[in-house]
Amino acid sequence: MTRLPTLLLAGVSLLPVAAHAQVLPDVNVASDRLGAPLAAPSAAAPPAALSRPAALVTSREIANFTPRTNDTAEILSNIAGVSVYQAGGVSSLPVIHGLNDDRNTVVLGGVPISSACANHMNPPLSYVDPSAIGQVEVFTVNTPVSKGGDAIGGAILVTPRPPVFATAGAPTLKGPAAEFAPGLLVSGSISGSYRSNGDAFGVAGHIDMATEHFALQYDGAWSKSNNYTAGGGATVPSTLYDANTHAATLSYRNDDQLISFRYSHQAIPYQGFPNQWMDMMGNNANTFDLSWKGGFGWGRMEANAYYHITQHYMNNLADKNGGVNASPTTGMPMYVNGQDFGYKVKAEIDLGPTDLARVGNELHMQRMNEWWPPVPGTAPMMCCQTFVNLNNAQRNVLSTYAEWERRWTGQWSTLLGLRNDTVWTNTGDVQGYSMMYLRGLGGIPGGFGSSTYFNAQEHAKTFVNFDVTALARYVPSATSGYEFGYTLKQRAPSIYELYAWSTNSMAAAMIGWFGDGNGYVGNLNLKPETAHTLSVTGQWSDPTQKVWSAKLTPYYTYVQNFIDVNNLGPSMMGGNLLQFANHDAQLAGFDLSGRALLLPETAIGDISVSGVAGYVYGQRTDGYYLYHMMPIYGKVALEDAVAIGGGRLTGAFELRAVAAKTEVETLRLEPSTPGFAVMNLRAAYEWQNLRFDLGVENLADKLYYEPLGGIALSNYIQSNYTQPWGQPLAAKGRSVFGAMTVKF
Repeated sequence: MTRLPTLLLAGVSLLPVAAHAQVLPDVNVASDRLGAPLAAPSAAAPPAALSRPAALVTSREIANFTPRTNDTAEILSNIAGVSVYQAGGVSSLPVIHGLNDDRNTVVLGGVPISSACANHMNPPLSYVDPSAIGQVEVFTVNTPVSKGGDAIGGAILVTPRPPVFATAGAPTLKGPAAEFAPGLLVSGSISGSYRSNGDAFGVAGHIDMATEHFALQYDGAWSKSNNYTAGGGATVPSTLYDANTHAATLSYRNDDQLISFRYSHQAIPYQGFPNQWMDMMGNNANTFDLSWKGGFGWGRMEANAYYHITQHYMNNLADKNGGVNASPTTGMPMYVNGQDFGYKVKAEIDLGPTDLARVGNELHMQRMNEWWPPVPGTAPMMCCQTFVNLNNAQRNVLSTYAEWERRWTGQWSTLLGLRNDTVWTNTGDVQGYSMMYLRGLGGIPGGFGSSTYFNAQEHAKTFVNFDVTALARYVPSATSGYEFGYTLKQRAPSIYELYAWSTNSMAAAMIGWFGDGNGYVGNLNLKPETAHTLSVTGQWSDPTQKVWSAKLTPYYTYVQNFIDVNNLGPSMMGGNLLQFANHDAQLAGFDLSGRALLLPETAIGDISVSGVAGYVYGQRTDGYYLYHMMPIYGKVALEDAVAIGGGRLTGAFELRAVAAKTEVETLRLEPSTPGFAVMNLRAAYEWQNLRFDLGVENLADKLYYEPLGGIALSNYIQSNYTQPWGQPLAAKGRSVFGAMTVKF
């Protein structure tokens, strides 16, 4: 929310470098046509306004978050309509208008990454550190078909830092230790941060080397934290983590053609999950992406081919295992090997001064194996065969779309889009740890929930889905604009929703990404979700858009065959045993955002205020509330920016308030949470190539519970299962943070 300049922290040992540093301008290579300002355009203006995102998070805004979080999902928290499921320290799950996780399109630099975990411990946004991001596009409503499919919610499109190229005839650059060749640009930054709650620290950096036609980039980040404490000082177990990411990109540019090859690697040695039975004890991933963008007389074209592989290991860290980390032969070892590969091709065609068309074709193929090795001495529950949860499971999506934008007059423009997503899935036969898994629900031999029953069923499924987006925009003046939209979106069931097979309480409890402790069983008869959404957006501002602005979006969604749950009975692990099942549902709510310059150019700087608010209501047509719907909330910040000492000092006092959550899903035993308000203070000072950040989160050390935090399973386990079931997870208490960045 604060308008703090870019941050990526560093050590004092690098201060001598700053004396030789050269400030380099930001460069945006081959950027997409993301729209026009609110002012009424001419009839001949390019019709790109309707394809722009509902929100654009820039690198400067991302930098405001890096001193206080390494969780990329958290940087979206200032966008009206976006919230997060609490999970691991770098693995929160994004929610848009009450629709979570797989229901939203999430793409990292052109690569759609699937969670390779029954608990979704490695969601797509966990694979990139905020410091390596150039921008994030977020569509909360009216997602164009060209931005993604096979999802009924919004879209989150992450763009890595763009390449920086040298200009022709660039002079030789001299650094403190070396002289670089003529025409070679070298730039970078290094940063370091510390947060008192959890004794958390992180380092991040990047370096760019470029000539006129070639650019080489490196981005790296490492972060680590112990368990955090809640308000009042109580430690919340299973909240520690250690994560590092690296990425290297080689790009070639010639005229209006850009070719890039990007390789990224992630290693997470451990990450606790306080609202899950399991913890992450290893996540290693590699991503390869080859992309091309080109301009032609008729428009633009882009394509990419990608491959991603994840090797994932779950077991219990010490907090859930009697004070010692489980080994691969103790606890409950679980392994997943997941792969994503495919291609995308897209063309943007100029049909004239008022018309623009987009066509595209995509293929996304997913492969997954999951197995749980036997644990000696635990027969028959967890021995003496390997439990096969997924056997060469696959999910493939072939997509084709067409989209047309037209500027009808100086005030009216429209967007129409049609998309087809054909999804086909399959998996092989499975087995349990022992003969006991040949019995299904109720102990019936070969019954539902047994490996015998599952293996006898047809596993191959095909879903033919369609998306439609119809959007009209009316801009009567430079001070107002209105958008009216209807979307039809469809999503096929995921691998786990279809193929998680066991009704054994212990095995089923290992399935689920909801942080509720319940056990989940798949359903081979699931139908695709079909969502119809109507929305209206009103946007108002002063004529210059510099003094004040406000935006309001009410929306309504009706979902046929929403994938929710049926209750199969109580689980021996606590909670309920649930099966994924189709139910019709409806969601409605509003987003509100705005900002105003209160006192410009005073003796203490420019004083402004900004804020967001929202609410979502979700209910099945049979009366059950939907899970994890965000109650009414608001966030407001009083901000100040002043020039001082040759630099710029910015600060903010922020108040965040959330109402009590009383509309809960009883089938999942979702806990209610009381309302709360927390205060935050932040300041940043930027001088030449240095930046310093200092702040306090949860200033009053308030004990509170996030409505989407799930239950405190780690506390329940540590109490030897004597604590009452379903207590909400406590949020972070007071945390003082500091950070420093050096650019060179």
